[in-house]
Amino acid sequence: MGARLLVIGSANVDLFATVPRHPSPGETLIGRGGQRSAGGKGANQALAAALQGADVTFVGAVGEDPDAQLALAGLREAGVDLGSVVTAPDSPTGLAIITVSEAGENTIVVVPGANAQVSVEQATAAVGQMGAGDLLLMQGEVPRETTEAAVRAAREAGRRVVLNVAPWMALDHDVLTAADPLVLNEHEAELAADELGLTSQGDDPAATAQALCGAGTASVVITLGAEGAVVAAGPDEVTRVPSPRVSAVDSTGAGDAFTGALAARLIEGDDLVAAVRHAVRVGAYAVQHPGAQPSYPQADAELP
Repeated sequence: MGARLLVIGSANVDLFATVPRHPSPGETLIGRGGQRSAGGKGANQALAAALQGADVTFVGAVGEDPDAQLALAGLREAGVDLGSVVTAPDSPTGLAIITVSEAGENTIVVVPGANAQVSVEQATAAVGQMGAGDLLLMQGEVPRETTEAAVRAAREAGRRVVLNVAPWMALDHDVLTAADPLVLNEHEAELAADELGLTSQGDDPAATAQALCGAGTASVVITLGAEGAVVAAGPDEVTRVPSPRVSAVDSTGAGDAFTGALAARLIEGDDLVAAVRHAVRVGAYAVQHPGAQPSYPQADAELP
């Protein structure tokens, strides 16, 4: 059997509204939409990786409610192993309320629900089933203690960890530096540098990536939206990877498309820069289509 990708993370239902622009505090705008689709950073990244050909197991939690089926539908259709997903009867399935402007920018409010019930025991049991060559992928939408326990268990077992601390949570230093790579956007990278006690590098993501590697992280990827990404494979080895120029319709879930595709290519044996070059193209494809999971390309899709 080939290497597998273990994703421990969130599964949500996304509720979308489209507005001409984002409202000011206290302002009411008339919007359009109201569509509901599967989301959650963990589920998004698991699906993006599976669509790129990875053999994926997803570990998470949903409520005992109708939203549970919607939250998992895309993963099930893509053949993701859902045997480690639990039902939390006292919590609803997670919900994300997403407002998208006509410029394609979004704001998101996440109500974790059952995602807050993903336990240390559940996560470490799944990590214990990992084989040689398997890779663990985690984000920031399950409890901190669960994230830290899973990352430590994986590293102790000699398994590679891709850690996307989004949304940001303050993790212990040994957990942040266990990532290979640590995947962050520019804002999250500044927060990670501050957490590790590093001097601010201002608006220079390449310098921030180098500093994070200098603090002990094996590799760092900082995503730059339409500008692509910066890859640091060490404190003295930095590569800028541009993104194709496309017309953005909706950026929701594009970062997850990037991270899932990145993990899928690492499982296949790509080096980090090659994996990022592919991932920025997958992210660029996703922003040209509305929604999160519905915007993700199949492995045979023509990428920009």
